[in-house]
Amino acid sequence: MKCAEYYLDNHKIEIHYSFLGTECILVNGRKISEHRFSRKKPHQFVLGKNSYDVFSKLDIAGPSGRDFEIFKNGCAVSLVNFKSQNSKALLFLTVVLGLGFGYVFGSLLYQWYPVDLSGLYQFIQSLS
Repeated sequence: MKCAEYYLDNHKIEIHYSFLGTECILVNGRKISEHRFSRKKPHQFVLGKNSYDVFSKLDIAGPSGRDFEIFKNGCAVSLVNFKSQNSKALLFLTVVLGLGFGYVFGSLLYQWYPVDLSGLYQFIQSLS
């Protein structure tokens, strides 16, 4: 799953993440770094005369759940993530939490104010 896409010094840098915890960095479509997710261990690579370090950190509020810091020759670089920032995961989480909350709230209301449906059943039988 692609987490981020940056353009840096006329190079396209893509960061992919697998559900097994492996991060992979592609530069211009070529894999240059891959290892397990670690906040302390950065991805390191060299492009031309510049060395780059990419640090990964969790970002629960973000669409991909990850945020990246990129350092060029030891100095932080501010880049824009060009990957489309859709919020399908946030929408899914909201729907699941809403359904769960509604079920629990409905169950509690039913326990506090039980409904006798025997009159409704007799009414339906009389219509037949």
